[in-house]
Amino acid sequence: MKCDHSKSLGRLIYITAQDIKNYAEKLLKPYDLTLEQFHLLKHMSPDPGMSQRELGELANKTPANITRILDRLELKDLVVRRSSTEDRRASRVVLTDRGQTLVREVFTVFESFSTQLTQGTTEREQQETREVLDKIGQNIKAMSDKIQS
Repeated sequence: MKCDHSKSLGRLIYITAQDIKNYAEKLLKPYDLTLEQFHLLKHMSPDPGMSQRELGELANKTPANITRILDRLELKDLVVRRSSTEDRRASRVVLTDRGQTLVREVFTVFESFSTQLTQGTTEREQQETREVLDKIGQNIKAMSDKIQS
């Protein structure tokens, strides 16, 4: 039996993820943001902020990548790093006023994008999709853990 690779679930997920990423990047271009920058910004709070380590775990990024992204966001005056009161070796990343305003504005754009993205699907279909993607994510993590061992 011949397999149609263009219809494989893995391929369909990959193509869909690329399409979502490309469209999201187009939405962010007028704001001079990348998708990974916005992903970090939307999870930050103005006070007391998160540590770089916490942000890295949240975004599934290495410490070097987080530092690079934060450097760029700092240059754009969207975040500041403040010394942690609990651990002097660590810093907390905090949204600036400009960062807060931008996150609110862009978040509204992305809420509309999310609504359009799932147009024509039922709540049940969306929940089933979440469950399947979560299981696939768990499988990938388990496979990756085996390789690293």
